[in-house]
Amino acid sequence: MKNLFAAILSIILLLTPFMVNCEEDIMREAVSACSEEIIMDPYAISEWNSQNESIFISYPLLADDLITRIKSISIIPSAKRYLKNSDGSYIETDYSYYRNLIDNINYDFITDTNNIRYGFIIKRTPLKSFPSHDEAFSSPSSVHDRFLESTLYPFEPVAILHQSNDKQWFFIKMYNYEGWVQMEDVAVTSFEVLKLYETNKNFIVITEPKAFIRYLDTELDMGCNFPLVKEHDNYYTVLCPKKGSDNSLYFTFAHIDKNDANIGYLAYSERNILSQAAKFIDEPYGWGGMNGNRDCSGLMMDIFRSMGIKLKRNTSQQEFMSPLRKDIKSMNKLEKETLLLTQHAGSLIFMDGHVMLFLGIIRNNAYILHDVTGYYADNSYINANKVTVTDVYIKNSQGYEYISLFTTFLFITE
Repeated sequence: MKNLFAAILSIILLLTPFMVNCEEDIMREAVSACSEEIIMDPYAISEWNSQNESIFISYPLLADDLITRIKSISIIPSAKRYLKNSDGSYIETDYSYYRNLIDNINYDFITDTNNIRYGFIIKRTPLKSFPSHDEAFSSPSSVHDRFLESTLYPFEPVAILHQSNDKQWFFIKMYNYEGWVQMEDVAVTSFEVLKLYETNKNFIVITEPKAFIRYLDTELDMGCNFPLVKEHDNYYTVLCPKKGSDNSLYFTFAHIDKNDANIGYLAYSERNILSQAAKFIDEPYGWGGMNGNRDCSGLMMDIFRSMGIKLKRNTSQQEFMSPLRKDIKSMNKLEKETLLLTQHAGSLIFMDGHVMLFLGIIRNNAYILHDVTGYYADNSYINANKVTVTDVYIKNSQGYEYISLFTTFLFITE
């Protein structure tokens, strides 16, 4: 028995590096096969980005409209939810719990208003469905906070639409989502300052999955950008948003390593899409941005943000962006395989609740990069929970090949 165990352990230890190296080899081949031709220039990218909503609200915000917006996010779930106690035990939510959450939303204070405020996010912070720090799970064994809608990054501009009753939360609007964010993580400013930031052409963009401001514990993610003050030999001096004791915005100088950033957005090409994507391989899965990581749609957002392209937040929203969107839901497997041969590397592939990045046809097989919790391959379950490279023939828990579940191909271009 001891010899058998040793043999199995040896196989595992030998196989794991091989699998990792295989992923890296596939990715390397995919990147080298990609075109460096520019797909869209900044003007065309700006046109594409106009599919997202502006955060600037130029019309009176009626009370009924704002209440509808909040209720579309702050939905009392029909399924069971569990809260984790400080001792590690779980308690099921009940009516009184949700009643308290609704009371804190402060619907009675909502009136028709022109007084929309604006602000900047000053650090990586959760966007919640309710004004609460509570994490709600679908079961005691789940690790996904169902009250977490997304995660916002430093220098993200937002419109402030409402304040919670406890004055600890803002209901905000960003370019692709709405929700509740902690007031302490928002610096309030004017419409004019926000406009100056959005039209600024002199900036650096973070090009690594993770970066930090020098000497500060401020975490940055791919796609964050900062106004550039000065370029040095091995770092940039940038303007960094801070908030005063009255919650108002002010700026300080900060330093960001050159290896982590680029002056202006990266050129939008197939080569850059895949090169940026490759940097995420093996990053752990993070529902809604939990634990400093990303989920499948968040991964795609950050890859493309480094090239100045804005995607909507959820897969169901990203899937219906245009113009080169191909609905393939009704196609059979052979038809999808044939169409894949003509797809650009860097195209997005969708199936119900999941988005993947097409890497191309490598070694006579179609490969994708995606952030996935788990899948089946060679009759075994792979508990991935990370960004990984697979072919399109892996299977879900019902035994269906991914390719048979593909619903849409989307290549982002004019």
